[in-house]
Amino acid sequence: MSDLQTPTIEEIRLYAARHGLQGLPEDQFARLGELAQTVREAGLALPRMPSKEDEPAHLFTMTAPRGTK
Repeated sequence: MSDLQTPTIEEIRLYAARHGLQGLPEDQFARLGELAQTVREAGLALPRMPSKEDEPAHLFTMTAPRGTK
C-alpha cells in the first residue's frame, strides 16, 4: 500500500481556495472530500512499474554490422 493519505477537509478547502473556489457551500466541500477518497483509491489501483531500473534496455549491446570483422 502507498503512504498517500486522503486529504482532510481543511486541505480540500485550501486546494479549492487556490483555484478560486473559496465560496463553495459546505455540502460541496463534503462532496469534494468524498471524491478525493475515490480518486485516491483509483490512483492506488493503477499498476506501477516496480523500478525504473527493471527494463531490458540496459542489457542491449550493439553488434558489429554484418560483413565486418
